Amino acid sequence: MAKIKDKEAIIFQATVIIAFSGLDKLTMQSLADALGINKASLYHWYSSKDEILEDVFSSGHRSLMHKGFRLELEGSAEEVLKNAAERWSGIFTSDDTLPYLRAVFSLKYTDERAEEEARALELMIESQIDVIMSALGYSDRFLSSLFSSLLLQHLEKILSGDDASCAEDASSFAAFLEKISSH
Repeated sequence: MAKIKDKEAIIFQATVIIAFSGLDKLTMQSLADALGINKASLYHWYSSKDEILEDVFSSGHRSLMHKGFRLELEGSAEEVLKNAAERWSGIFTSDDTLPYLRAVFSLKYTDERAEEEARALELMIESQIDVIMSALGYSDRFLSSLFSSLLLQHLEKILSGDDASCAEDASSFAAFLEKISSH
């Protein structure tokens, strides 16, 4: 049997189980099995599954915030939109955040903490797109919402295993912006 040296291994494995098998598959026994330890060893670290879930959300959130959400506003509309889309795609595909984000988005309709985290991410994306669109000279809220929705759909596809690139959508949207600007 393996020995757990800190809570991080437990939190990571719990997140992986939730992300790829579902919350209902996370039990103290399934977690112990995945870690290669006996169930009693888990109780040294946690008294309940709910306590583990609290740490999954707080640890995942901290990890996500360390990613940084900087804006790059230099270049053409296409370059700026592609950079934003690629930055967010990178966050959603990163090995250290992908399991957490999959867990959050799979639980957002059934768990209040996941719903809150998903909504916070959506608001961050919407706010960044508002700033980007304004910097590009488009202060139309509808256009910001349209690109935000497009980006969020792409990011949720990533979480479901679709490997499609958002760069093409960003380019198409930039072309759309050019088209409406010339009228």
